[in-house]
Amino acid sequence: MCGIVGFNWEDKSLARRMSDAITHRGPDDSAFFSDKSLTLGMRRLSIIDLTKGIYPLTNEDEDIFLIFNGEIYNFQKLRALLESKGHEFKTNCDGEVMVHAYEEYGENFLKFMNGMFAVCIYDANNKELILARDRVGIKPLYYYFENGNLVFASEIKSILKLSTIKREINVKALNAYFALRYNPLYESLFKGIKKLRPGHFIRFNLKEKSLIVSKYWNVNLEKQSNKSLGFYEKKLFELLKDSVKKRLISDVPLGAYLSGGLDSSAIVLMMNLIREEEKSNAPIRTYSVGFLHGEKVNETVYAKQISELFGTKHQEFLIEPDVVKLLPQIVWHTDEPMADPALIPVLLLSEAAKKTSTVILTGDGGDEIFAGYDQYRILKATNATSKIPLFNVFGPIINRSIPLKIWDKFYKYSSDLGKAAYKRGNMVIKDMKKNKAKAYYDLVGMFDDDERRNLLRRGCYQKINYNNINKEFFNKKRDYMKQLQFFDFKKLLGESFLMKTDRMTMAKSIEARVPLLDHRIVELAFRMPSKYKLKGFFTTKYIFKRALRKHLPKNIVERKKQTFHVPIENWLNKELKSIVSDLLSPTKLYKEGILDPHYVKKIIENYNKGKLFYARQLWTLLNFELWHRKFIKREEVKL
Repeated sequence: MCGIVGFNWEDKSLARRMSDAITHRGPDDSAFFSDKSLTLGMRRLSIIDLTKGIYPLTNEDEDIFLIFNGEIYNFQKLRALLESKGHEFKTNCDGEVMVHAYEEYGENFLKFMNGMFAVCIYDANNKELILARDRVGIKPLYYYFENGNLVFASEIKSILKLSTIKREINVKALNAYFALRYNPLYESLFKGIKKLRPGHFIRFNLKEKSLIVSKYWNVNLEKQSNKSLGFYEKKLFELLKDSVKKRLISDVPLGAYLSGGLDSSAIVLMMNLIREEEKSNAPIRTYSVGFLHGEKVNETVYAKQISELFGTKHQEFLIEPDVVKLLPQIVWHTDEPMADPALIPVLLLSEAAKKTSTVILTGDGGDEIFAGYDQYRILKATNATSKIPLFNVFGPIINRSIPLKIWDKFYKYSSDLGKAAYKRGNMVIKDMKKNKAKAYYDLVGMFDDDERRNLLRRGCYQKINYNNINKEFFNKKRDYMKQLQFFDFKKLLGESFLMKTDRMTMAKSIEARVPLLDHRIVELAFRMPSKYKLKGFFTTKYIFKRALRKHLPKNIVERKKQTFHVPIENWLNKELKSIVSDLLSPTKLYKEGILDPHYVKKIIENYNKGKLFYARQLWTLLNFELWHRKFIKREEVKL
């Protein structure tokens, strides 16, 4: 794994400063290339072909240059194909196939790649740059383009090394962050800095200084196969096994994060099956994490069960509440505020795993492509009942009449949310029929429209454009479940969970690989009927469970989805109490002019009325304040 930087003028000193900012992404080696029209830089974490000094990779004539972040899993097959066409390779590095594939197929080379990547190719003959990002968006790539000047990097902090870029807040992205507790837009929170979309590439003409963004891949929601359940079950098992096998290629130690949930257990299962087939004695290293005071959701017992079943070399780490002091470090690594508390355990797990593994397989993606979340059950049921005449009138009355303890059976945190659970539930019922995008935000959002209007001061509030979201994701003629999953695949997974995994593993110089997001599995999942993923209103990940039911213990396959719960509501009562008072003090908020001090005070006062609900809101506010002080005000914050 690596980090890349570049721009369309010559300045090696700037390239080094940009590269130094992301040394954690590649501590093993660095490389630079420049001519009068551009400068490229790279940090390398050596995974395949550990030889130093091989970047930038070039073709035989040395008129095509490549810097690269990621892995190409089908590089051996592609290399054989390209060698049969007369191409000569200089290294054993997987990235070199991209150089020769571009030489052979032009921009269509991307369609041949099975992998995760952010890549820059310099075509010296045509004076063009090609910047591309993998289909799913596993690897990040940001860019800034103004007045003919293009700057790009794996992380925003590198782009900010350019002194002419003003550190101004993008108000649209600010509202998007407070709505969902992550920024789902392809614009960053820094005005002018953008994300290259997954499955897209940039063609930049160095002579004309013109930039064109094009799409080379997307999920096809119109394509549906009516194959049998048995067909999908068999095909999924085969693809998952092949995907894991491809991701075991490494010249450095490799392991897996094991939560004891279905997805990570499936990855370890496949690793064991492949080990048995190859008659290998190599140990499978697995790692899990829990909380000393988080027994309510502690899954380490299930991780131990899977470890013992497959004979893995397992390590378990328990987290103390004092880890909140890591928040400034986490905010620095994420570049944008992200209010997912699970960033903390992933960072600490990566720090511990690095001692024995450099490559880690994770179970990311299974819930989005196979419908594993409670929100799918709730929204599917609400969508079905919204077709009943006058349900938007009587539904809220019925909702309020049911005790939260009973709602706990449908969503186990209902009681912890308090009265806010009724309020949000009623909003979902009222909006579902005519505004499905808003109904989604009503359910999973952090601050709804009214709350955001009260929270953000004049000039900072902006409405969420639900009409545009409905047009892109919630077409009335399409399968509603597929649309929900498509939104989460593009937004929740792509802009939150994959970024969490990338940033927290890369922070400790670990490469994370995600077998469930092999594009062949993604395409299969979206082709199959929705009823094979969410069966009825209660059986989530139906096809995935069927594919694994003969290979994993029944209690692992059939137990309900356990969201990885970080006990922030406990921390806010103790370790974070003084930090909240300091970071969210009325005086400081008034001077900043972004958050309304009176409304923030109201949230703090309401905390005991619904600890989980208000704890999440406070966590979202804390992360924003830390980010604002670190990146906008450029202050050092210690907790």
